[in-house]
Amino acid sequence: MKLYSLLIILLFAFNASAQEPFEENVEDTAVAQESQITNEVSINWFTDYKTAKDAAKKENKPMLVYFTGSDWCKPCVKLKQDFFNTPEFATAAEDYIVVMLDIPYRDDIITLEQKKINKEVQKKLKVSKFPTLLALDTRGRERNRMERYSFPDPQYYWNFMTSNERLFNL
Repeated sequence: MKLYSLLIILLFAFNASAQEPFEENVEDTAVAQESQITNEVSINWFTDYKTAKDAAKKENKPMLVYFTGSDWCKPCVKLKQDFFNTPEFATAAEDYIVVMLDIPYRDDIITLEQKKINKEVQKKLKVSKFPTLLALDTRGRERNRMERYSFPDPQYYWNFMTSNERLFNL
C-alpha cells in the first residue's frame, strides 16, 4: 500500500513539474492577442447603408455590403480574420464602397436606432444567412451574393471577388 501511495505521489509531482506556470500562459496569450491587433488592416467601412449608397452613386463605384452578427456569429468573426483583415482584401476594397452592417444580439455594440435600420436593410435585401456579402451596382441593385463561411479557407470569397471584377469591369 505504501508503494502505491509513493508511486501516486511521484506521478503527481512529475505531472505538476511538467506543466507551464499559469503566468506564462497568460503572458503568451497577451502577446498573441497583441500581434493579432497589430496585423489588422485599415479599411474605411461605411456602417450606414443610405450614406454608402449615396457615396457609390457619387464616386461611381459598386458596393460590397457585408452582413455580420459580430457578437454571436462565429463564422462572421472567423471570416473577418481570414478574409476581410488581409492586405489583399484591403487592396481589392479600394475599387468598392464597402459597407458593414452589423446585427448583434447585444445592445451596447451599435445604437438601437442603427440596429433597427440595419434590420430593415437586411429585410429589403432578403438576407437570412450570416455571414452574407453582397455585390451591388451603383444604383443598389444586387449583382452577386456570397452566403455563409466554411472556414478556414476563404477561397470561395476570393472567387466571389474575381467574379465581381468581371461583373463590374474592374
